[in-house]
Amino acid sequence: MSSSNPAAAATPTNDDAAAAPSATYDGSCHCGGVAYRVTVSPPLDHADSTVTSCNCSICVRKGYLLVYVPSKNVAFEEGKGRDGLKNYTFAQERFQHSFCPTCGTSLFAESITPDLFPDMMAVNVRTFHDVDVSKLKIKEIDGKSL
Repeated sequence: MSSSNPAAAATPTNDDAAAAPSATYDGSCHCGGVAYRVTVSPPLDHADSTVTSCNCSICVRKGYLLVYVPSKNVAFEEGKGRDGLKNYTFAQERFQHSFCPTCGTSLFAESITPDLFPDMMAVNVRTFHDVDVSKLKIKEIDGKSL
């Protein structure tokens, strides 16, 4: 990944995640139609933990606060999985944004470009249960300029 890309600097690799402590969080859309459990490393309350706030058009409109995790760290609850989600792509169609078709909650985004952040998900921390986002360390990135 290029160091001139702010998104790349904010996105850990699978190897980075394996070395740090972790915590598991439950999350869901607003109506509960989609529910999941995600393991985040480092935990959100860890001194080295940051969540990403991006100024690109979709992140601003959706209000995303994102953590980047290996796809294998996200497990959907049986009967409340990703099969029922709707997906949205735009512009260069590099990322797919997934949301609940019932309540509209944006849950995560992932690359649909094979060589761009393979096997990683950008999960919306605002969908985590019992997390006070006002206590999180936020890293701003300039996705608008990418």
